[in-house]
Amino acid sequence: MSTGVPLLAAFVSPALFYGGAAAVAAPILIHLLARRRFKRIRWAAMDFLIDAERRNRRRLRMEEWILLALRCLAVLLIALMIGRPFFKPAGSAAVWGGSQRTERVFVLDDSLSMAYETATGTVFGRAKQAVRSLIETIRRDTPDDTVTIIRMTDPTTPVESGTFLDDAQTQELLARLDAMSATQRSIDPSRVIEGVAEVLEQNSGITNAALYFISDFQRGDWVEVDVDPSDEEDGAESGILKPLVAWGEEDRGLSLVLINVCEDDAANLAVTGMSLEAGRLVAGSSGRLRAQVSNYTSRPVSNLELKLTVGQRGHPAQSIRELGANQSASVELEALFPRAGFETSRVELPPDALPADNVRYLATDVASAIRVLLVNGEPSSDSFDDEVSLLATALRPEGEVFSGNEVVVVDETELDDTRLTSFHAIVLANVYRVSDPAVEQLERFVRRGGGVVFFLGDQVDADLYNTAFYRDGAGILPAALSEIVRAPDASHLIVADRLHPAMRGVSAVGDPLGIGQIPFFEYFGCTPWTDEPIVTATEEVQSSNVGRSARVVARFDDPNESPAIVERVVGKGRVVLVTTSADKEWHDWPAHPTFLPIMMELMRHAARLSDVGVEQWVGGSIEIPIDPALYEPDAIVRTPAYPNEREVIVTASADDRGLVLKWEHTEVAGVYQILLKQRTGIETSTVDETTRLVAVNVDPQESNLSAADEDELRRAMGDTPFEYIKGIDNLSGATGEKRTEFWRLLLIVAMIVLMMEQGLAWRWGQRR
Repeated sequence: MSTGVPLLAAFVSPALFYGGAAAVAAPILIHLLARRRFKRIRWAAMDFLIDAERRNRRRLRMEEWILLALRCLAVLLIALMIGRPFFKPAGSAAVWGGSQRTERVFVLDDSLSMAYETATGTVFGRAKQAVRSLIETIRRDTPDDTVTIIRMTDPTTPVESGTFLDDAQTQELLARLDAMSATQRSIDPSRVIEGVAEVLEQNSGITNAALYFISDFQRGDWVEVDVDPSDEEDGAESGILKPLVAWGEEDRGLSLVLINVCEDDAANLAVTGMSLEAGRLVAGSSGRLRAQVSNYTSRPVSNLELKLTVGQRGHPAQSIRELGANQSASVELEALFPRAGFETSRVELPPDALPADNVRYLATDVASAIRVLLVNGEPSSDSFDDEVSLLATALRPEGEVFSGNEVVVVDETELDDTRLTSFHAIVLANVYRVSDPAVEQLERFVRRGGGVVFFLGDQVDADLYNTAFYRDGAGILPAALSEIVRAPDASHLIVADRLHPAMRGVSAVGDPLGIGQIPFFEYFGCTPWTDEPIVTATEEVQSSNVGRSARVVARFDDPNESPAIVERVVGKGRVVLVTTSADKEWHDWPAHPTFLPIMMELMRHAARLSDVGVEQWVGGSIEIPIDPALYEPDAIVRTPAYPNEREVIVTASADDRGLVLKWEHTEVAGVYQILLKQRTGIETSTVDETTRLVAVNVDPQESNLSAADEDELRRAMGDTPFEYIKGIDNLSGATGEKRTEFWRLLLIVAMIVLMMEQGLAWRWGQRR
């Protein structure tokens, strides 16, 4: 490898220079031919002149050589001028013995959006082509520079670091570059910049750095980025470039080049969301899922087929008739879950130019049954006088067909000793008093995802309920209770929220099932809670309740339109208040055909939600708390590629949350299986191994391929200067080596030389 830097870098027009240089031979040929232009004849009169010439021969020959040299130099200078030579800074530094070695850092975007397929390959392939072209230019023009390659999805771990561009290392570097491919991960530009600055700081030998950010520069990543307000006061140091600017200010050279390789007008369809609609999933019954489909194109699309698969069972495709340009649609899907345990749901669109985001996964916990605890406030040996007998029958009717509910009835005196976490929903029916420990246990149960349903009655003391359960909005009760309303002519139900899951099947227009004909004679008046600031609650309850207004599902048709069913979300759970009794003491509802379906759906809606886990994106870490009393610390992890990819044994580690199983290698979207082994001695009626499923999806922000333009990027970067290049056909000069042409100087020197030649020729000619 060359250790020097050439002073003269190149010619803009080398052919003209070579042709002009060849013309230097012309004065020499003229000189040689001029010497033999006359025929020599000796005669006596000339002998005196020959003697005089012989005495001045040396002086004359010197004058001729000087004139010849000036003529040749003039021709050479003209040849240099028309060839347009130029210098580079590195060459100038070499003249003075200085060192201008630059670390060329290529920061390559390998996120999901770069996998977009174009007519000539992927956008990531285009980015690699740009890197290859720049490396060849650097090797030719500044071979002493070194190269570092960094992936944006892992900015603190360079693929190449400080590589010299000799033959062997260049081939290895290009081989590694060719082997790289786009991932399914997303990027955070702020984290990318911090990682690059960290790499530069770790190498104290770098004093000159040229950074090349090669990306599709998605607007959602690079422009619509949250900036710390305190940074906005820093002027040029503001925004995501602040760490790099700080590095460059430490007497270091820093230049930035942004190379945009995006596909113009890239069209993309994606499934950008998937969730469980509401309620508890029960084996053998159907549940509702909701998928969000986004059209990131400049034109509408029609007749999209959305396919749903649960486990290995396919469902009929759902058709989206039309989806406007840059619009999203929410699609509700009905799904059947045939078995208990964790189950996988998959929603997909037909593949397009970015197929990875056309699929979305959801892992849900399907219960064998909804376990309901009925707290009986007025037990009786007569089933018609018992407070919960009719409700228990509605939730778990006799017969061969299983309703999906398991009902356990306890007396209100047994509530303190009941383990609430083993149930999905708890019903308090006409309960007079609840102890303070039981109130705290119920609130904890709700905030962690459980459901509580209150039925009132003649034993309920409104003041006690408001003090224990409402507490000016800080408790879990959805409304503040007032006095009992007695309707001598009977009141009737009015469905206020026809979209509520408990009312969908019975609230058709025209009321064909006659729900509005049921007589209600007594009920409590109440004032539903609104999202006003809470000033009397503890900090924990405030954070759970803020912004969770009560929802009135049904009202009575009395003059005050008193609420009949009120729902409120508290923490992760739901609380439902039915302002009348659960038995027939205050109404005739249990005898009406709508009582059973409404109670079934109300309990399913209020029950603890199926476990779908935290939304997990590719590249994130799966973390599962392990109960050391139940499970061994060693678990088996199976990736979506299993069985083609071997399973891995992982050991849980302890932190401030207890024993936690961690898996950080979520490189592809899909469902990851975590097999937990129960400890020896733990009694179980089925198997000694539990499988947890975790759905990992691509970041939906990667699906919007809208790219930022130069003006947007300059505004986002503040006052920090950078060179912007659009496309790989405009990479000339991207290496940052600015050439300096000096043909004007050559023209001036050539004119001076010609003038000297003419002046000397005239002067010496006169003397002769």
